[in-house]
Amino acid sequence: MADVETRRSPAGQRVWETACELFYREGIRSAGVAEIAERSGVGKPSIYRNFESKDGLALAYVNAKAVPARDWLAAARAACPGDPRAQLRHVIGGIADQISEPGYRGCPLVNASVEFPDHEHPVRKAVVSLKAEYLDLLTELVAQLPVRDHRALGYMLQMLVEGASVTTQIYSADRSAASLKEAADRVIDSFLADSSTAGSSVPDSSLEER
Repeated sequence: MADVETRRSPAGQRVWETACELFYREGIRSAGVAEIAERSGVGKPSIYRNFESKDGLALAYVNAKAVPARDWLAAARAACPGDPRAQLRHVIGGIADQISEPGYRGCPLVNASVEFPDHEHPVRKAVVSLKAEYLDLLTELVAQLPVRDHRALGYMLQMLVEGASVTTQIYSADRSAASLKEAADRVIDSFLADSSTAGSSVPDSSLEER
């Protein structure tokens, strides 16, 4: 995205900033090209020269709104070297802080997926791909823990994250953020306890031979 942004004209940058604001506040489908043109002060021909189409603008928006999963992973490892449980808490805590910020209106990627139900649409495909990267990130962190099914745990943590993002739009954002961290800890603890119990229940073959 950085290379694309550096090639934008001043008019293109105004369109971009206006579109991002409208897409997030009102929805991609609700914000038409005419409204973007009026609010940015840029004519429609210039918008199409910079972004080719509204779908192209929406696709750029979705990609720009996604924090690369590797950035989350690198930050967690730098903050908590050698401690996978703390790294998970760092990632979950960062998400909790994000969803409780003033003006948060839900995950832009999830919002876009609702507006583009066609799985073959480029915007929907981008959302699925980006969300898969987040799931892979959580699964990679979980894989460092002594649990039997790290994929199941990673998926459950992703579900908690998505659910907390939605509940901030209905209930208290602060409570949703705090509950996300507490629920994640409880789910992780349950998997660790389950793995520990399963490990201790395995018969010692050396004793059986005696």
